[in-house]
Formats: sequence, C-alpha cells, structure tokens
Amino acid sequence: MNRSDVLALTPPASAHPAVAIAACRAGACGVLDLEYLNDPVQARDALDRLTRFTTTSYGIKVGPESGALVTALLANLPTRLEVVLLAGGNHPALTEWIHAFRAQGKRVLLEAINLQEAALGASLAVDGLVLKGQEAGGRVGSETTFVLLQRWQDHRAGKTDATLPIWVQGGVGLHTLAACEVANIRGIVLDAQLLLARESPLPESARQRLASSDGSETILLGESLGEVFRVYARPGWPAAEEAEKEENRLAASPLDASSKRLAWREVIAGLVRRPGSQGLWLLGQDAAFAPTLAERFGTVGGIIQGLLNEAERHLELARRLEPLAEGSLLATRHRTRYPIVQGPMTRVSDTAPFAEAVATAGGLPFLALALLRQAECETLLKETSVLLKDRSWGVGLLGFVPPEIRKEQIAAILTHRPPFALIAGGRPDQARELEKEGIATYLHAPSPGLLRMFLRDGARRFVFEGRECGGHVGPRTSFVLWESMIEVLLEHLGPSGRGEDLHIIFAGGIHDALSSAMVAALAAPLAERGVALGVLMGTAYLFTQEAVASGAIVPRFQQEALSCEHTVLLQTAPGHAIRCLETPYYEHFEAEKHRLQSEGRTHEEIVKALEWMNIGRLRIASKGVDRAREGGARLVALPEAEQYDRGMYMIGQVATMHRQVLTMSALHQSVSQGATDLLRQRIPAVPAAVEYPEKPCDIAIIGMACFYPGATSVGAYWRNILNKVNAVTEIPADHWDWRLYYDADPRARDRIISR
Repeated sequence: MNRSDVLALTPPASAHPAVAIAACRAGACGVLDLEYLNDPVQARDALDRLTRFTTTSYGIKVGPESGALVTALLANLPTRLEVVLLAGGNHPALTEWIHAFRAQGKRVLLEAINLQEAALGASLAVDGLVLKGQEAGGRVGSETTFVLLQRWQDHRAGKTDATLPIWVQGGVGLHTLAACEVANIRGIVLDAQLLLARESPLPESARQRLASSDGSETILLGESLGEVFRVYARPGWPAAEEAEKEENRLAASPLDASSKRLAWREVIAGLVRRPGSQGLWLLGQDAAFAPTLAERFGTVGGIIQGLLNEAERHLELARRLEPLAEGSLLATRHRTRYPIVQGPMTRVSDTAPFAEAVATAGGLPFLALALLRQAECETLLKETSVLLKDRSWGVGLLGFVPPEIRKEQIAAILTHRPPFALIAGGRPDQARELEKEGIATYLHAPSPGLLRMFLRDGARRFVFEGRECGGHVGPRTSFVLWESMIEVLLEHLGPSGRGEDLHIIFAGGIHDALSSAMVAALAAPLAERGVALGVLMGTAYLFTQEAVASGAIVPRFQQEALSCEHTVLLQTAPGHAIRCLETPYYEHFEAEKHRLQSEGRTHEEIVKALEWMNIGRLRIASKGVDRAREGGARLVALPEAEQYDRGMYMIGQVATMHRQVLTMSALHQSVSQGATDLLRQRIPAVPAAVEYPEKPCDIAIIGMACFYPGATSVGAYWRNILNKVNAVTEIPADHWDWRLYYDADPRARDRIISR
C-alpha cells in the first residue's frame, strides 16, 4: 500500500486541520471532516489553512447535512482538493453531488456501512468505496469491518465492479492492517487511531480519557430507529445520555420510520456540534489503539509509516511461516491434521457422531455440555470416547454454571478424560483444576485486562472470540479484540521473549480461505515468537452435510441458515446479547420486551422474563423437539412450521456468505491449506538478502538536539519551520560585537559582510 492511499480524517465537527496537514506532509492524504460543520465561513477558513500549510493534494468529507456547505464549495473548489468522501448513505442530493464533484475533476469516494450502500456506490460509478465497519465511530451498520470486507469481496466476485478500489475504516491497527491487505484493499481511513498523535488538536482532558482506553468506552445508539451511531459514553460526558433519551422519545413517537430517522439525524448533528465535553463524541472502538501508536511513533506521519512498515513485515512473515497450514505447530500439539477447532455450540455440538465427523475431517471437536446433568454427560462422553478412540476431542464448559451442575460435569469429565477442555466465562483456577488431571484447557479471554490477569495467573491457552460470532456475543469486534490481545501477548513476551508455551485460537467471522488468511497475516508476529496458532469455527459447520447427517441440526435449521441475509441481536439487558437469525421468534421477543417496558416493569423483572422466554428455544430450532405440553422430561417432535415459528436460530454474521452445502473436509481444506495458498498468491516472495562484503557500522541515532536562533529545542525549531518564523536577526551583543569584524565592502580582507 502506498502512503498516498492512507486517508487521515480530522476529528468530527472540528475546524482544526492539524491532523490533515500532518498527514499531507507525511505523503498521505489528509481529509478535513466537514460532515457536521455547518458554518461555510469556518469550513472555508479551515480549508484555507490546509491549503496554506501543505503543498500536496488533500480531501474533504461531507454528509447529507452539508447541503449549504457543498453548494458554497462547488462554487469555488480549491485547486489541490482531490478527494471528496461522501458520507451518510443515500439521500436526495447524492447523485447530483457525485456528478458535480466529478465534473470538476475531483475523485469521489462513497462511505458504505453495508452491502446495499456499497452496491449503490458501484452503480453510481464513484471512484472508490470506503467500507466502514461497526467498530468505527459515527454512523455505522450491523456488520464489522472484518465481515463487511469479506461480504463485498464475495458480492463482487466475477462482477463488472470487481476492480472498484476499496478503502476500509474501523479496527485498522498495527496487526489488522495486514489482514485488510490480504483482502485486496486500495487503502485505509484513519481517525480515532490518530487522536493522541503529537499534532492532534484533542484537548488535554480528552487525551487523558483516551490514554487508558481499551475499546469498551463506546456504545451504539439508534438501533431502535434503524440509524445507528457509535459514540463515546462515560461518566462526565452527558451528551450520550441525552441522545439515548431522545432515541427513546422518537421510538415511542407516532412518526413514520423515515421521519424518525430524519429527526434522529438532526438530534445527532446538533449534539455533535456542541463544544467540548458538552458535545456528542463520535468515537470508534479503535481509539483503544491510539495510546500504543502515539507512544511508539509519536506523530501522525510516524504512525502512518509505522502501520505500513508493520503490515509489510506481517505479510512477509505470514507467507514464510504459514501458521495455519496443514501440520502446523498447533495441529501437531492437538494431534489433528489441521490447526482448526470446532467451537462448542449449545444444542448443536452435543452428539458423538458430529464430533466424530469433525475429527475425521482433521479438526478438533468440542462437545457443548451447557447445563447437562451428570447422567446426560456420562452418556455423551462415554459414547464419544468409544467412537473417537484415540483421536483428539474435547468438552466445552460454562464457567458460570451453578456449582452443583459444575460438580456433576467435572465428575463425568474425570471419568472419561477427554484430552481437551474449553471454558467460556471461566477463570484460571477452573482451568488449573483440569490441567492438573492432564486435560489441556483453553479459556475464553474477552478483554485485554482479563488476558493480562489470566497470564499473571499462569494460564497459557486462550480463545479470542469477536462480536461477529453466533450465540452470546461480547462487545468488541474481532479486529479490535485481536489487535488488543496481540499487543498484550507481545508485551508479555517482551522484546525478545519466546512463546512456545502459548496456544492461541482466533474466533469470530472465520469460515473460508480468505478469512483464515487474514487471521494468519495479523497473527504472524506471534508465530515468529513460537506461539502455536489456530482458528475456531462454529457457524461454518452449520453448512456442512455432516451437520444434518449426524443429527446435530435438523434440515430446517440448515435451510434457514442458507437463506440468511442478515443477523440480529436479542438483547435481554445491556451487554447481554445473542446473535441469531431474524425469524418470527425475534419478533415475538421484541414485542414482549416492549410490552414489559411499557408496563413499567423493573429492569430485573424484564431480564428474568426474557431469559425465561429463551429457555428451550435453541433446542426447538436445532433438534426440532420440545418438552411435551403436559410437562415432564419427555421430548416431542415438532412440525417444521412450528420449529421455525418458535425456534431461536443462533448463528454468526458469516452465514450471509453461504449459499450451498459443503463437506467438512472441504471446509477444513479451505480454511487451512486454502488460506496458505491464498497468501502465497497475494504476497510476493521476498528476495534473498543481498550479501555485502563489509559489515555496516554498528551505529544508531538515539536522539536529536539543536540550538538555533529562536529555538533551543528540536520541537521549537520544528514549530518555527511550520509557522514560517523568520529567525534571522542582527547578531545580539551578548554573543559578540559584530562591528569588530563587519565591513560593507565585500572585497575587504579578513572581514565579514553580514551583520
């Protein structure tokens, strides 16, 4: 990727062009974000400053609320304005603006938060698309950068717009940039990542808030109105609470859906324009990357170059080390053909024939014990151990189950001793209990803070599962989670430490060669340190022949999965969400939630009622059975129509990219060897190092200092250059008396002609 393909956005609603100026001077494209700046005079002043302090081309970003500003700009466009980024989706003036800017020779990019907007941009013949994932700040869609990028690649395969240049925004960091490059992007958009750079205009109070950011400081607003914004939400920043109240008010109003969205946009725009901490801060989860980037690289230019350098290194390592190939380090330690793990899926991966199918195809299967009592566990584990014999398999546990159930499950596990275990929502002490019995145990680690704690407690096997997965989801998207976790692991290893005792599995949005190759690229530095790497999948198995043949799911489940266009979240409470298909049960669930809220029920009453409502719904969808109406433990088969109406179909976002059934062998081959082959195709081999006859000198520049007129430090000297300060003055008397040496005659001997 060229530096010129990096777009660096200034903070929203800020007329300060410092970040854009710094980016342009570093060879990138600085973009002045004018989307929420409704003052044409202020915008023109910012553009004039950007023009005055740069010598290269730059860009602007505008949105549906920028009508008056766009009109003023089109009447007198700056010559060096090259890129116009159109945000906000489809609106009445969009086509007109595209034609008008292109008629004046400007390059027009359309910001797309979903596949529909991306396809719209392609149909309007824009010059490129910015695919903006859900982890980014501001207006976002339901899909993350990782999934949205894959969906567009899948959509445009073989189409006439296959060569349309793509930029990505959201979750781009030192490690994830390499993953994006594997997917053939043209460039990236940086915003929150640059907020702590030296040139950032962010006030000190906001800098201090971001200094300890870990990606959990933002929330999504507007989901009930169909227009979602990611914003900063923490005590002392009341605008988010005000926006939430306005959302609830609009949701309950009699306005039609279109009018509600329009009013909601006006609310957001008004709050964003407020000054300082009184305003709504459009901030992405990737603000968590800002402290590390600023500490390591300092300036906007340093961060941009650092990202590009690291991406190049990641790609070379991934191609050379092939961390996810057949027979890799993790596969060897798992005693499987591939470094692939089948994630425990409640009410799906609870049959021995399904586990055998996964193992036969070269993966490591995990039975989901969920809330099974001891007798059921005994039966399932015994059947699996007999069927799989000496092949590897494992059990999936929930770390938060009631103590009596956990005790029963542990007793069954110690009787049949599966080689592996995986604990979701677990603790290192729970893992140690099984490790002492010779059962290698993985822990889900959902945040960088918990990972640091788990590492200190001695845990060394982890699963990092992003928000794209099916079932219960965490707050962080895969890119944000994986980026943060890799940084924690590298910090744990130190500058030159080795990680042979670490076993790391990535999950969430992985299902084919491309997604797996992207993981290999972003995780390559861990492989370089000796860390054993693998991937975990759940949703992808729902599209295999063996899923139905083994009795893991009924045919209707697979049929609904194949027709999936998008997924939804069932939210019983803030932070407790289940990803599933949008079926009649989703509508039943939402209607019941609204009824309970309208009746003024307490938060605890609503949560309890919704969780009780969910019980048994997954079994109806996956197995097509439910408890008999008259009560008791007897299960009865349900007609397909009733399965569909009452069932909850847990599934991940990648379901939207599957339209046909495949075998597990084909799935595993694609995810492992297919990914390795893809890396070989897209990443050129690095030529052998040139041998020099003499060793270069062992010299490193470790610091810089200067003392010039008007500048006693490097920083002051650089500021004088940027501000065009004329520091040429008459030699001061406290230096020396110039009159003793001066002569106006340039031919005078032993004299100077400058004072």
